[in-house]
Parts: sequence; structure tokens; C-alpha cells
Amino acid sequence: MQGNSGSKLNKNQVMSPELLISTRTRSTPFSSRVEACGVKAYTVYNHMLLPIVYRGLEKDYWHLCEAVQVWDVS
Repeated sequence: MQGNSGSKLNKNQVMSPELLISTRTRSTPFSSRVEACGVKAYTVYNHMLLPIVYRGLEKDYWHLCEAVQVWDVS
């Protein structure tokens, strides 16, 4: 089995899935700023890319609990 980089994977290793941006998904007015802030993962809702991970799941959780958040919900 070939991985994303073309190297062979052992049977116990897992490939990381990738999301390819295409005409089937759409950006928001804030997409360029989201990318500039270092988004690491997206989810897709109603054909729109929504960022879900920036620093890491646990770090993002604590930031959500302790700081002010501005969310792109357009």
C-alpha cells in the first residue's frame, strides 16, 4: 500500500485522509484569514468549509473555554 508521500506503509499503519478543495466546496468571506491563522483541519457542511482544528484538539478546547471566540457562521 502506498502512503501520501509514495512510501510503503506497514499493515498496521493508517493513511491520513486528505480533503481536496474543489468546485463542489465553497469558501466564505473569511476563508483567507482562516488559512492565515493556520487552520489544520476542516469539516464540510452544506458544501462550505468550516475550520475545526487550529492548534490541536485539546488546546483548541481550552482556548474555547477560556477566551473570546469569533466564529465564521455565514
